[in-house]
Amino acid sequence: MNTLSSDDVRFFLKEYLTQKLATQGREVPPELADNCDLLLSGIIDSLGLLEMVTAIQEYCGREIDFEPLDPEQMTIVGPLCRYVSEQMAQA
Repeated sequence: MNTLSSDDVRFFLKEYLTQKLATQGREVPPELADNCDLLLSGIIDSLGLLEMVTAIQEYCGREIDFEPLDPEQMTIVGPLCRYVSEQMAQA
């Protein structure tokens, strides 16, 4: 994959989280708002964050450098999706 819009990333993220949480008997909120903090809302934990990052990289087909992204923004849906989209556009 060369370019992905932030909406593409959001769609993948929602599908990924839906499948992941279903195995735990939990559900993703119907709308993943831009300001939804996946960690603070309890959707993922620290291990879940690592698994999610790995899944995003597999979806994108390459390693993504998350170092430049503010750690506080890494678990917030909007900034995370935009960052991944920007990184794919620069590839």
